[in-house]
Amino acid sequence: MITIKRLSECKLEDVVTAWNRGFEGYFFNMTMNVERFLKRMVFEELSPRLSVVAFDEEEPVGVILNGIRQIDGKKVSWNGGTGVSKAYRGKGIGKKLMDAVLEIYKEESVSLATLEAVSENQRAIELYKTMGYEVVDDLVHFSHTGAVSFNEVGLADYQFEHGIPIDVRNLPFYQKMSSWQTQWNNARDGETILVKNQQGEIVGFALYKRLFNEDFHHIGTMLLQCEVSINLVDREDVMRLLLSKVFASEKEIQQTVANLPRSNEFLFYVLKEAGFEEKVEQVLMFKQM
Repeated sequence: MITIKRLSECKLEDVVTAWNRGFEGYFFNMTMNVERFLKRMVFEELSPRLSVVAFDEEEPVGVILNGIRQIDGKKVSWNGGTGVSKAYRGKGIGKKLMDAVLEIYKEESVSLATLEAVSENQRAIELYKTMGYEVVDDLVHFSHTGAVSFNEVGLADYQFEHGIPIDVRNLPFYQKMSSWQTQWNNARDGETILVKNQQGEIVGFALYKRLFNEDFHHIGTMLLQCEVSINLVDREDVMRLLLSKVFASEKEIQQTVANLPRSNEFLFYVLKEAGFEEKVEQVLMFKQM
């Protein structure tokens, strides 16, 4: 008999077992131990009270992780991972988990439910569509190793200043409804570069994270958002210079861009031109509650 429990009611070892079994054979390695799982829950603001685990008697066979944030005064939820054990796939477990999750969203007065799904995972996408989700954009993960050039030019009319992620949250061109992991909340250990005009107004920004190994050596940089006011005549030049400052490194480090919306055509073009390669494509899906 299949039962659905809140994660907060379960043993942590059972939850991690459900996660690892649920993502066995996935498109990339999602295996975690207890420590990594806990770090992910905290870092991505996922809630044990809002997440659910499926059991067949005492056996953990499926899981959905969830988080909720306030954005512009409305509650927005994120499905941070749906997994079902191989032996139980195609038996309706995913739907049971989603039914439980949507009921939780209603109880919590969620206005908008969001998730991302790997584009190749058509079975999951079709399930989400039957639950009322719609695809609103395609998301691409880009990667490049080593130094990179964006054909940038010097700009005397602007100042570039370093800041912290919270600095961008109220900018009119900050993408509040970007994918969960590219929002400023998920980059609290990250950085920003702010572009100011001669009047001191912020007219562009880049939100990113530098990644370090256990010896504190810089091993990678991940761009989360890069936006410039559409009112700037030299918007393209500002964007190129911003990117060059984010990815400035002579080392052979990993340069990545997380979940870039394909609808951001100019940034998409500049990255491809600079030699960044598409690695993973996902769909961004919304459901109005």
